[in-house]
Amino acid sequence: MELTSNSPKAGLSNKIKVSIIILTFITLCALGVLFLKIAYSVSSADKNFDNQKYLHNIGDKLKNNGLNEQAIDQYIKYLDKAKTDALTRSTVAHTVGELYMELNNCGEALVWLFQAETIGPAYQRADELKTHIDICLIQIRSPEPKNLITR
Repeated sequence: MELTSNSPKAGLSNKIKVSIIILTFITLCALGVLFLKIAYSVSSADKNFDNQKYLHNIGDKLKNNGLNEQAIDQYIKYLDKAKTDALTRSTVAHTVGELYMELNNCGEALVWLFQAETIGPAYQRADELKTHIDICLIQIRSPEPKNLITR
């Protein structure tokens, strides 16, 4: 049986086959890129956590070795990058405030001590924090050297 120009061809034309192959290739590439992006985001989240923990640890080492200004820089970078709970943020902010106090910069120390104070009585070093705030307020010659908690 001969095919005439008016009779339908058996199967798909080469043009359609090539289009299907190209679209399949593009789809597989897109899925591969999506998979790589998801895999990278999962691994980079772990790296970010390690990097943030690294900043905190470096801050601790610098503080322990008397390099207060450098420790402050590391702690501030840690607070900027880390997504931590309120207790951890208060603890690090209190540490930064103490370091500024050691540098005789009570104006800057108060900024950090007041940030640490925001957690309230749940903070395990609340009494020590109040003492630090009072010391700094006295040092900057505040008319009322009292803790400014209004709760």
